[in-house]
Amino acid sequence: MTPEQKARVSIDALLTQAGWHVCDMAHADIHAERGVALRELQALETEA
Repeated sequence: MTPEQKARVSIDALLTQAGWHVCDMAHADIHAERGVALRELQALETEA
């Protein structure tokens, strides 16, 4: 596992312990829980 993947597992576990619903964009349901965290959300690129 890469360092980034290890960090993601750790972060996901911490968010879950704090009561967040952690999911991928493909399974996103922002109404599923009070707090929803999306993994690997791609930001829109804008011109500077």
